[in-house]
Amino acid sequence: MIRNSNLNGYKIPGKLEALKATLFADDTTVYLAENDDFADLQRILDTWCSAAKARFNIGKTDIIPIGEPEYRRKMVETYRETGAWKNYPRDVRMAGDGESVRILGAFFGYGLDQMDVWTPRIAKIAATVSRWKLGHAKLDGRRHATQMIVGGMSQFLADVQRMPGSVVKRLTKIMRNFIWDDRANTPVALPYLYQKPEEGGLSLLDLEARNDAVTVMWLKSYLDFGPNRPAWAYVADDLFATSVAANCVPTQRELREAEPPRRAERDVKSGQEIWCAARRISVLEGDNESYADVGPCVRG
Repeated sequence: MIRNSNLNGYKIPGKLEALKATLFADDTTVYLAENDDFADLQRILDTWCSAAKARFNIGKTDIIPIGEPEYRRKMVETYRETGAWKNYPRDVRMAGDGESVRILGAFFGYGLDQMDVWTPRIAKIAATVSRWKLGHAKLDGRRHATQMIVGGMSQFLADVQRMPGSVVKRLTKIMRNFIWDDRANTPVALPYLYQKPEEGGLSLLDLEARNDAVTVMWLKSYLDFGPNRPAWAYVADDLFATSVAANCVPTQRELREAEPPRRAERDVKSGQEIWCAARRISVLEGDNESYADVGPCVRG
């Protein structure tokens, strides 16, 4: 009903259909343009609830203002001072800059500190590893536990949120202490344990290599220009067109003269297009000023 309504939603360059809503199980995220009226959305929700015998919990609604910094600041300050903004619901949370909203396990917002996002997860991993230390598992058992705890409990967040270098160092230290029972001087350095057993290693989880693989899969989705290309790739195209300098593309000579990467054996070596796209992705990660005053994203 929302997608077929008169709501404008977000117009994404290259996409014929405007982005109005994303739904998964009981989690609904609605995208409203600046001139969209929340009262129209509320009428749609009331009609749906009446037919489905269900109820939206308005009290758990989160609002994320999206647009230019001045627009976001004005919207948040007005709502917090007066308790109202146009026809949006009262007494709900409106996230300002630096405040995150969790949607399906990922954290969204402007100017987020990724360490604030990762700190609870690191603490949970460390606590789980501490309990496993009480079992006095042998080396191979600790390797399996490392794959399950450190790898399993960090993979989804690393995929949707990315993993800062400081988090990689912290988790690597947790793994090293667990594998070697907190010894100050380890018998074998971790890079050797990353290798296959036939090469003298343990096939221990290599976080940096795993994170590189995650990046490559995101890059693969971005470079898919078929009918199933995700909507975020079109948003990235528009950000690149408006925010990335024209001289960011390295020449063939610059590529040849560039210093070899420290982990060359794990880097993608598929030519200039792959290199440039990966470089542009890093620009996207640091860009927080995307579209103009498009309005808020409402999650309920």
